[in-house]
Amino acid sequence: DVLDLNDKKVYKDIFHAGKWAGIFQFTETGAQEFCKRVKPNNIIDISAITSIYRPGPLSANVHEEYIDAMEHPQRIQYLSGDAQEITEETFGFLIFQEQIALLAHKLGNLTLDEGNLLRKVLTKKGTGKDSLKNKLRRKFIDGCVEKNIDADDARQLWNQFEFFSGYGFNKSHAVSYSIISYQCAWLLTYYEAEWMAAFLDKEPESKKENAINIAKSLGYTIAPVDVNTSGKTWEIGKDGRTLIQPLTSIKGFGDSAMAQILDNRPFVDIEDLLFREEIKYAKLNKKALDALCRAGAMDSL
Repeated sequence: DVLDLNDKKVYKDIFHAGKWAGIFQFTETGAQEFCKRVKPNNIIDISAITSIYRPGPLSANVHEEYIDAMEHPQRIQYLSGDAQEITEETFGFLIFQEQIALLAHKLGNLTLDEGNLLRKVLTKKGTGKDSLKNKLRRKFIDGCVEKNIDADDARQLWNQFEFFSGYGFNKSHAVSYSIISYQCAWLLTYYEAEWMAAFLDKEPESKKENAINIAKSLGYTIAPVDVNTSGKTWEIGKDGRTLIQPLTSIKGFGDSAMAQILDNRPFVDIEDLLFREEIKYAKLNKKALDALCRAGAMDSL
């Protein structure tokens, strides 16, 4: 099935409410807070957020100006109908490199190839040839004048090109990344328990404690590691609100020892675990049993 990218529940429950748990591009506090303020309602909004929330735009205070424009769209002044058509989705801001190329084409009569060349010249990875840039600048301003745009306004728009190009982001990339963010949010919205188990399973050890705290904040109980209930990955308890810590989280407890537990459980008591004829104790050895004891995995026995 095709994923609906305009599901209002996903935007409201995740991006508006700030329900963050492993959402791609929104794992840092700053990006999360900015997103909650913007309250995105579509993929382009998410793309703009992730494009703006980078060192360059932040240092230029673009994020605050963007929020102000978003909250008061009636104040935005567009140079022309074409300019509005190209930049209205980003509230008048030149967030994406493609916008510069299109404005140069529509307003300044540059060809599409010249507009794309301008994008390359202005960006950090561009050619940086001043003579080429000046040639394109002259053609752009002349083209704007031919379309009854004041020359001073055209020069001001060119200055905006130069200002935003320093950190302009490629729209196709931004949208592709944002669709992944949305997919994460959609799964968290409609398959919350499954997503949380996967989130806890994939987070690195350095971030595991924070991930567990996020799960608890969403109302989940964390079941301790247990030889009779824990598996190889984080799993969901029968009540749907309990997340079971896996045996793989026990330091010093290897795969061969784990296989002996998983293949022979459940265990009635400690004697049952220690004196099973079917268990190969060369694999479930003293070191492995010690690790289980220290982790509390045999407390229930």
